[in-house]
Amino acid sequence: MPIEVRREQVLDAALRLICRHGYAAANMEAIAREVGVAKTVVYETYGTRERLLRALLEREEMQLLASLEVPPSAGLLEWVEHGLRAVRANPAEWRLLLAPAEGTPDLVREYLESGRAVVLEHLRGLLAPLRPPDLELAAISLLAVAERAAVDVLDGRDPARWVEFARRMFGGAA
Repeated sequence: MPIEVRREQVLDAALRLICRHGYAAANMEAIAREVGVAKTVVYETYGTRERLLRALLEREEMQLLASLEVPPSAGLLEWVEHGLRAVRANPAEWRLLLAPAEGTPDLVREYLESGRAVVLEHLRGLLAPLRPPDLELAAISLLAVAERAAVDVLDGRDPARWVEFARRMFGGAA
């Protein structure tokens, strides 16, 4: 089997394990069992658990950031609606990035923080035309609300309440 195909299988298996049982469950042996190969095969594909997790985070972040892209003319309301649709469409990937911090490897926490910085920069751009009294606090607050809304959607709650909240908060200005 080509190494590229095997790498994707290993990453998919790691994602499934993390979503079901958390990061601690995604060790090389468990991933090998999930794929149905010897542990040495998993080591041959990535070398270390750290490299495997980094590759998984990079793959998922790239896909999720692409799923969040909205046209430059879109406002906050469109961003919220689009984002919640993206969460519904890719629940496993979002669980990976919104996992609780407890038990999460340092590598993952650092990676997630850098991803949040990218999203914060985007939010600053969306919020700037609204001229909030403190742009930084507004962006941080909106990110916290967006993450909470995403968790609600992942937990099976209807995103309509969040969309309505955004419509009332930003309807005329977004």
